[in-house]
Amino acid sequence: MSPMSSNLLRVAALALTIMLVAVLAGVTFARSSFKIDMTRTQAQPASDLPNRGAAHEILSQGWLNTDRPLRLQDLRGSVVLLEFWTFDCINCIHTLPHVQGWHETYTDQGLVTIGVHYPEFYYEHDVQNVRAAAERLGVTYPIALDNDGATWDAYNQRYWPTVYLIDKQGNIRYLAIGEGRYAQTEQAIQALLAEPYTPEDVLPGESERYLTPDVVLNVRDGAGLDRAIIGSIQPGMAFVVEAEALGWYQITYGDHTGYVSADYVTVQG
Repeated sequence: MSPMSSNLLRVAALALTIMLVAVLAGVTFARSSFKIDMTRTQAQPASDLPNRGAAHEILSQGWLNTDRPLRLQDLRGSVVLLEFWTFDCINCIHTLPHVQGWHETYTDQGLVTIGVHYPEFYYEHDVQNVRAAAERLGVTYPIALDNDGATWDAYNQRYWPTVYLIDKQGNIRYLAIGEGRYAQTEQAIQALLAEPYTPEDVLPGESERYLTPDVVLNVRDGAGLDRAIIGSIQPGMAFVVEAEALGWYQITYGDHTGYVSADYVTVQG
């Protein structure tokens, strides 16, 4: 065997080993990164959760399972569970029932659960595919559509799934990458919910306008009924209003700029 062939075999074996470690750890990782930082997932005692710094704002322009965009600035006083996922990731599918269970158990105690959906494959970019998958998988908590990766990049994300717990003051206090550690995560939720909260004097952020449709509504590629339909939205979805033109509102729809008629939406903000 030539030295070049031997080197190629060693490189292939190393890549296979890295992939196997990721699978065993319950992690799906972005193809741009092959580094698994296991030190960030080590157990932290729930009674003494470290402060990992202020959480980045959620930047998504489109949302499912909510009639308004959710911003961390407006959620002070609540504990926020933020999960990065994508619907065809097997590790995410295994984790979702636990996240849904925490949502159902602790919402009344002050937990706000948000799934940030950052797609891996082309078909996961389609808004209707995400909505259908959420229904099939039983996900009822709000979903931020992060097709452009703005929130993913803000958190320097590399792995699906990743769960963050953000305390009542807006600080990251817990991080779990991949499957497992469910009992530990639930203990951390309980610990953060039990913490006292003293409201701070926070300057109000810039108000953003958003819309939710009153009926099932076509989304078009321009302002007018003569423009091509690129999809649809329905009640229980929310989108930031980016511009207005001729009685139409401009929104970000998946990977595209879309327009919806102002006659069939409710606008707030």
